[in-house]
Formats: sequence, C-alpha cells, structure tokens
Amino acid sequence: MLVVGTASAREGVACCDDVNGRRVCGNPLPAECYGRKYWLIDASGVVRKVVDPDAERARHRVSDDSEDLSAQERMLRRKHERLLQAFPTLEAFDAWRDAQLAGYDRQIDQIREMPAEKADPEAVETAVRRLREEREAAAKRLAAERRELEEALKARQPRR
Repeated sequence: MLVVGTASAREGVACCDDVNGRRVCGNPLPAECYGRKYWLIDASGVVRKVVDPDAERARHRVSDDSEDLSAQERMLRRKHERLLQAFPTLEAFDAWRDAQLAGYDRQIDQIREMPAEKADPEAVETAVRRLREEREAAAKRLAAERRELEEALKARQPRR
C-alpha cells in the first residue's frame, strides 16, 4: 500500500517529542505521538493548539470514576481518544482518507499505463483486480473509522 502524507498549508502539522526526546512531526498525528503531549502547528510555524492527553485523561477520570464502565466501553473510549488525537476534525480525516484512496488509484493507473510489450496482460489485470479489491476493503474500513470519529466528536461536544 502506498502511504501518502496530507499536510496542507491550512491544516499544518502535529509535533511531539518521542520517547528518545526527538521531535517527530506529521499530518495526521504520527504514531509516536499517541498518548503523548503534542502541538498543532500551522504553516507559518505558529503553535495553534497544545494537546496533553494526561490532562485530558485526568479531566475524564472524574466522569470515569462516577460510572461503572465495562471493558468494552473503556476500549471504545480509548479508540475514540486516539481518533480525536489524530484527526481533530472530520475534514482532516477526509483529507487523509482521500489521500489513502488516491494512492490506490495512482498504483492502478501506473500498472495500466505499462507498455504492452513489457507486461503480461493477464498479470496486469490480476494486479489491477487485486488493487481494486484492496481499495474497496480500505474504503469500507475508512468509512467505519469515519463513523467512529463522528461519534467521538459528538461525544466530545458539551451537553446542554
């Protein structure tokens, strides 16, 4: 699978210090930053937001202590927290998803554009079919993740 970054001037990047103290940046949130304090930096280098999961957990701990959550509910909350750390908005997720799916499309186009004398037509069709199936599976998985992100964003909104 081709992994494509989605950093844009509008969204900027997320940066944190990894376990070795090195600065790690990316868009979406790099895996090294999950569960760590990170900064959202815009294209001009201005820190727009600081996210501290420890502070978030402490804030949520009050509500967690008052509720008797099942293991499944706690696991779902952690998953929602990871999604919210990586994608603060649906637009950020959509841009990342679109880039992921575009990677499949580019690979399919590259295979189809191979000169006929260099490629076995049957092998080309097999490769294209496999990539289309992978793309379809990825699209379904990403659609499910987007629904989970929508739930997490709704849960984060203050209740009235």
